Amino acid sequence: MEPQNRHPTEDGRSNKVAGSSANMLRRKSSTRWIPTTDHIRILKELFYNKGVRSPTIEQVQRICLQLKWYGKIEFKNVYYWFVNQRAREKQKKRSTSDVHVPMQRSGLVGNDNVTNWKHEDQYINFGSSAPASASSAEC
Repeated sequence: MEPQNRHPTEDGRSNKVAGSSANMLRRKSSTRWIPTTDHIRILKELFYNKGVRSPTIEQVQRICLQLKWYGKIEFKNVYYWFVNQRAREKQKKRSTSDVHVPMQRSGLVGNDNVTNWKHEDQYINFGSSAPASASSAEC
């Protein structure tokens, strides 16, 4: 019996004959959008300087048409860039404000006497609306 010809596929695995049904049904691979520096510059200009935070569908279409001059881009790239940017800003705002770390009573700074340490001081409140003692997260 003669060995069959094997050809590697894109993922490195071996496939039987090149004309097999596995090769015929191969899915089109999607490529990740890589924004150009001009894309980023214009999107940030709109977001930070022009106040465009939640553009309408028509605005996204116009922005997309403008950005096509600077490289390949689709409607979904522009739409999700704004969604992600809003999420990043919200996360940054949450992390920089309302951070409460008990320092004195926990004995972390300068106080060698740990007798006035309280159970609720072991929790760090990172802006949640629940009181520090209600947190159930442990390390």
